[in-house]
Amino acid sequence: MKSFVIMAAAILFSTATRSQVNTSEFCSSHTTEAYHSPKCDWYVVQDPHRVEEVRIPHKPGYHTYSRWELDGHSYVLAYRDIEHQPQEMAVDVYAETGSERKLIGMLRIAGVVKGVSAENLTGSALPEIVFRVDSGELKYIDVLHLSEGKAREIFWYGASEIEILSIPTPKVVAKSRLANVVEEFAWDSRSAEYKRLREYPWHKPS
Repeated sequence: MKSFVIMAAAILFSTATRSQVNTSEFCSSHTTEAYHSPKCDWYVVQDPHRVEEVRIPHKPGYHTYSRWELDGHSYVLAYRDIEHQPQEMAVDVYAETGSERKLIGMLRIAGVVKGVSAENLTGSALPEIVFRVDSGELKYIDVLHLSEGKAREIFWYGASEIEILSIPTPKVVAKSRLANVVEEFAWDSRSAEYKRLREYPWHKPS
């Protein structure tokens, strides 16, 4: 019995070691798949609705997919690198009906996607898809609007710190350390675009 346990432990150790070696070789290959694989933690897209079963033919190929179900509508986000740069990505947006998919828009992202969420920012029938991106010392927010069978970027901004506040109404608050300024932006329904509400010093002189 004891020899069986020892043998089983040896097999498990050998399998785990082999798996670690394979993963190490995969990550050191520096391929598009390796750069964006959760196994390697290089430029992993932090999209909570990531799916593995979707495949859409495209050149250059997509490395990450996610599916978003929004108020009875299904959308697939397909991520691809731009000019083989893993920190420069395009997100192609497909409307999905059954087995049919239609490309309805594209968003370009400069940096590493650290979060994706659906948030009601404009009062539209569908919530916006918000991308939170790290690029060097700056944090970016990119807002994708979905309406009338199209997907388009309606806001993009970066700062030292940036967040979305929802009370009393949704607004983006961007804080710039270098300029020592806080800027607030909100959706203006009359002009159908984001506008700066106000700006003020981040830290007042002592």
